[in-house]
Amino acid sequence: MNYTIVYRAENSYEANFIKGILKVYSIESKLLGDNLSIAVGELPLDAMQVDILVENTNLVKTKKILQDYKNNLTDKKLKDRNCINCNELIPSSFENCWNCGTQ
Repeated sequence: MNYTIVYRAENSYEANFIKGILKVYSIESKLLGDNLSIAVGELPLDAMQVDILVENTNLVKTKKILQDYKNNLTDKKLKDRNCINCNELIPSSFENCWNCGTQ
């Protein structure tokens, strides 16, 4: 079977997360560099990246799934806004109000 690198994850956590997403769609994947996480602090950050490989027969489907994943990462649905309950400013990095918990 021929495999192709389809994504370079920032770290083992992201790689395993994506591997789980692909598994939901019945796409088996392999991780290359996943076991380098034991060297955290000893290697440069770019060496901690993990390549995700899939069979060539699943490339088209995988690329669509990964594009959706990337779009969700960069989606700017949340913006700085004021809480409807207490009027405190909620930064875009928060889903709920940091003061009262309202969404």
